[in-house]
Amino acid sequence: MIDRTKRLTIVHYGHPALREKASPIRRITDDVKALVGRMIELMHGARGLGLAANQVGIPRRVAVVEFEGELTALIDPQIVSAKGGESAQEGCLSLPRLYGDVERPTRVVVRARDLSGKRVKLTAEGMLARAICHEMDHLNGKLFVDHVDESTLHWLVGTTEEGEPIVQPTTLDDAVKVLTAARGPGG
Repeated sequence: MIDRTKRLTIVHYGHPALREKASPIRRITDDVKALVGRMIELMHGARGLGLAANQVGIPRRVAVVEFEGELTALIDPQIVSAKGGESAQEGCLSLPRLYGDVERPTRVVVRARDLSGKRVKLTAEGMLARAICHEMDHLNGKLFVDHVDESTLHWLVGTTEEGEPIVQPTTLDDAVKVLTAARGPGG
């Protein structure tokens, strides 16, 4: 059961739901549809490309991604094939301001259900494939830092007057300490 009255917020590093393997949805109810709608609003508000239910503290197999104006809700998704490989920078709404390069497939085929319960097959390439893989990792209790090229890990600490990013290199150990401290005592 998904509580429609509970306010959704994005949980941060250290929250147990981020490391939990999400359980299947099985039946698409009004509660599930409402959850997807609330996740989309939250993702838009946070200016993200995707959001998995684990990231709102609900370890269920639901994710939303939006790329180039196309919004996709994935219920009980599974990657059935992946091809190619490319390293590119990733960040995560659950690990604010932390970025690093992650190797991901350049093309994936995903099977899932849409909000009407219909089985769908989606072929995604490039950034959409990357976003789907990132969200699928969340549904499996993984984070981008589990795959990051640690030599590329950095904090975004600001921008110049010209809009260029100002970054500060970090190690995974130091980033974990900062993220854990940000959660405060008792998390």
